[in-house]
Amino acid sequence: MTDIVVAIDGSKHSEKIVDTAIGLAKSMSAKLVLAYAAPKLSVPDQYLDAIKADEPDLEDYYEEFSDRMLGDLDKRVKEQKVPVDKVYGEGNPAEFVIETAKARKASMIVVGMHGLHRLGKVRALGSTSRRIIENSPVPVVTVP
Repeated sequence: MTDIVVAIDGSKHSEKIVDTAIGLAKSMSAKLVLAYAAPKLSVPDQYLDAIKADEPDLEDYYEEFSDRMLGDLDKRVKEQKVPVDKVYGEGNPAEFVIETAKARKASMIVVGMHGLHRLGKVRALGSTSRRIIENSPVPVVTVP
């Protein structure tokens, strides 16, 4: 079974990206890999207060943050009877998605782009999406 890596950014548009990826996965008998990379930031004081710790486990923080960003998208995929994994990382999202695709020997990557028309679409293509398209070792499907 081949993998399709789906770049998730936590926006409402992520649902449309996942729905497109579900259709591709069904037609290819593939597994979806929902990938999210949290920006590498300092841990907010509110998080430290909530867990009552001076020294947080950064791995736990990034995992919780990523789980919130990925939300119930894996359930959406499972409802369609498509195998799914969730992966997360920290740092540069484009690098994370590309490295995930390489490590999983994925057949393609699915990313989103801003919902503008004509030339505006090209200009509005997010920097993360653009980096993925320009550096991907596999075909990239963009979802308007």
